[in-house]
Amino acid sequence: MKRRHIFIITVLLAVVCSCSQRQAGLREYHEALSLIEQGDAPSALKKLEQAAELATTDSLLALAQSQMGTLYFSQRLLDRSLSSYRQAYDIDLRAADTLGLIYDLRDIGNVLRARTETEDSCLAYFEQARQLAIASGNIAMQRDVESQMAAYHLYHNHLTEARSLLFPALRHVDDSNRSALFFMMADLYTRAGQPDSAVPYYEQLLTCGTVFTQQAAHRALAERALQQGNNALALSHLQKYEQLTDSVHKANDAEALRKTAALYDYTQHERQSASLRQRLTMTIALVVILLLSVVALFFFFSRRRMHYQLKVERLEQLLEKYRQQGDKEGVSTAPFLSGTPIRQHIEKLLSDYAQQPMNDADWHQLEESVLQKDATFMSRLQEFCRLTPQERKVCLLLKLDISPAGIAQLTAHTKQSVTNTRSRLYEKAFGRKGKPAQWDEFILSL
Repeated sequence: MKRRHIFIITVLLAVVCSCSQRQAGLREYHEALSLIEQGDAPSALKKLEQAAELATTDSLLALAQSQMGTLYFSQRLLDRSLSSYRQAYDIDLRAADTLGLIYDLRDIGNVLRARTETEDSCLAYFEQARQLAIASGNIAMQRDVESQMAAYHLYHNHLTEARSLLFPALRHVDDSNRSALFFMMADLYTRAGQPDSAVPYYEQLLTCGTVFTQQAAHRALAERALQQGNNALALSHLQKYEQLTDSVHKANDAEALRKTAALYDYTQHERQSASLRQRLTMTIALVVILLLSVVALFFFFSRRRMHYQLKVERLEQLLEKYRQQGDKEGVSTAPFLSGTPIRQHIEKLLSDYAQQPMNDADWHQLEESVLQKDATFMSRLQEFCRLTPQERKVCLLLKLDISPAGIAQLTAHTKQSVTNTRSRLYEKAFGRKGKPAQWDEFILSL
């Protein structure tokens, strides 16, 4: 056989072997990804090591190292994770793979953030990744890295820095980051003392979040509803919170088992011992948390029930005194603020064909006149419940014994709205449903 033919055959064999090795490396890598999805981390790590050994390109080698770093990180093997990510970074740097470098820098930053002794240094890596994303025009990666930075700042209560990073990220929300972004926005507003602004994000998490974020959202919404005195809504959210508890427990248990199995370089005895300790600790912690939550809720509702009971007893005393006083004075009692300019003005407005409402000056004069006549009326009323501006106006007019239709005209609301306000005020003050007339009588008794 001629030398030229031998050379051609040798080259062809080399090409075939190279292609075969490349295909083998890709096959090992994709099999590793499949094993990761199945939760079999030990087998996946072995496949990734084989893929790295068979890799004929920097791209595949870097991907294998990066995936190994992610698996190590999920098992909290931070030193091994950091080593794998840095190897992936060196490979991508050699290959000038900008996208790969962004991922590598971001992942290194996440490992450093998890290592408390090097936590602050994570920002330098995040910033490098961010600048690379900006330079390459990769908006999606830029927002992804900024979200990681925002999470760091939120954890350390750096609200200004977190806000500056999260708001731009909201313009690029998709299914992959929606849950995390909405949860961080809700957390941001909660930490900033703006719970009402956090509510819409918690509500969106109920439909797009994981079971973990849904459970946290129901708990936060329940707390806010309790603060606003909406017991029915709070109870609804607490019931859904409890319903999700089993799902969260199952997810936590499954994740714990998966992580334990993934510590492939430990002996079987060590793996079993670690699994039992972890599950036992988690079970004890969950039982303690559940018991503490039940006890806290029991004391909360007990104190709340006692608080309402005391107010009801005081209401009955006020009504009894008011009725006795009415029996003594007869039916010819003069209306409250009778003969005063503001009373005459209100009566004129009610008798006027145009049916005009009261303006700001009228309300100011009315409140001043009431306080001049009865300086402690509003303070006594506020002891029973906090009032919105509309509720305050309704109560002032009820003190003058104005009819519901008249109150509706003077406040520019419907008669039904005034009726609902009176019923709502009674329930808010005494923790039980009542008729509008019962609230009217209470106001007159103060």
